[in-house]
Amino acid sequence: MSRLIEFIGPFHPVLVHLPIGFILLAILFQWLSLRERYAGLAAAVRLTYLLGAISAVLSCLTGLALSSGGDYDPSTLQWHKWFGIGVAVISLVGYWYASKPFSLQPRLISIAVLVLLVITGHLGGTLTHGEGFLTKALAVKTDSGQGTKKTIANTQEAVVYSDIIQPILTEKCGGCHGAIKQKGGLRLDAKDWILKGGKNGQVFHSGDASGSELYRRLVLDPLEEKHMPPKGKPQPTEQELNLIQWWINSGAGFDKKAKDVQQTAVIAAALQSLQHQQQAVQSLIPAEKVDAADPALLDRLRKAGIAITPVAINSNYLQASFVSIPKPDDSLIALLADVRKQLIWLRLPAATLTNEGWKKLTANTSLIRLNIEHSNITDALLPMLNQLTRLQYLNLVGTKITSTGVQQLKMLTGLKEIYLGQTMVSQQDLVALKQAFPKTAIDIGGYQVSSLATDTQTLHPPPKK
Repeated sequence: MSRLIEFIGPFHPVLVHLPIGFILLAILFQWLSLRERYAGLAAAVRLTYLLGAISAVLSCLTGLALSSGGDYDPSTLQWHKWFGIGVAVISLVGYWYASKPFSLQPRLISIAVLVLLVITGHLGGTLTHGEGFLTKALAVKTDSGQGTKKTIANTQEAVVYSDIIQPILTEKCGGCHGAIKQKGGLRLDAKDWILKGGKNGQVFHSGDASGSELYRRLVLDPLEEKHMPPKGKPQPTEQELNLIQWWINSGAGFDKKAKDVQQTAVIAAALQSLQHQQQAVQSLIPAEKVDAADPALLDRLRKAGIAITPVAINSNYLQASFVSIPKPDDSLIALLADVRKQLIWLRLPAATLTNEGWKKLTANTSLIRLNIEHSNITDALLPMLNQLTRLQYLNLVGTKITSTGVQQLKMLTGLKEIYLGQTMVSQQDLVALKQAFPKTAIDIGGYQVSSLATDTQTLHPPPKK
């Protein structure tokens, strides 16, 4: 019997969409049939309600089977279960009343089942995607795609677990092992849960990273079935893996500060890098306040294919990315005009703009970070960028600009980083550019890494079919 339950449980995510479609269609038919023009739809209401009710019952049964695994937050699961049963019951009542005139009672039933459907769907989304899944897109994303983390002024004064390790676990493991969802009965969002472990026992053994399932799963070959996070999910970086290993092996536990724990050169460098990364991001957000952009305008930008999000939680400043648009043109740049006060980070790769388009772009004078790699900007157009007096970061990789053109940007006294790889700028030009921009880090690419006798290659077997 237990095997049967395990078999039918995974069908829940497939079946659960059927009652949503059928019931919404039944309600739509029911209300449209009030109009003489659509009166014929009344004949389809009863059958549609019946299909919705049957699929709702099947969804309940498979949902109960899936929930028996115990991988979800009990409280949210209970609410989802009872609201789901409510949808099935009320949709059956709707089927019964569908054969009667569409009076007050059937109308109230249609409204009730619609409300239940919305609540049940939201709770289901919370179980599978985590708390606040509807607003996750508002979280700040860095270039690497990572979410916002607590800014650490001095990593040596940071508490190793709460300030360094927990944000990594939350970001990379929280979706499956957080407060809402606990695969394998394992939660990794707090000290007590980590120490408790999951269905298969403890996952954390202080002083022994290789013997701790928490770390061992992270460093398994990605092709291994037990590798975590699963394929397709964001993976921890090498730096993050080193920090987790150090946390466990050092016996730092949950209260020690980094300065009180022995550190190798690799770990000290990782902590310093972490500190610099966070300070760099924070320095690119102005201290002065700005009014929030009109949500309707933001929706308009998103519908045009522009990814636009706040640069930080609780910040009205915005970042926009055109990476999903093959060749951004003038018409899209014009859409940014209404958010120019809030827009401080802009990524515009492969842009093909006219002179007028570049002029419109430089009207966004709040920009602090501008990425226009592989665009059609030229030496003749570069002086326009001098209007961006707040600019600190500029990426011109893959463009046709020269050293002479770059030197026209001397008015950008706040420029801290400029990337010139794959341009007409050569190593010979670098000396003159560094003299022209003494406070700016200039990167022209062209790195070469020599091979060592100790270098190895990792050969993976073909994926198991």
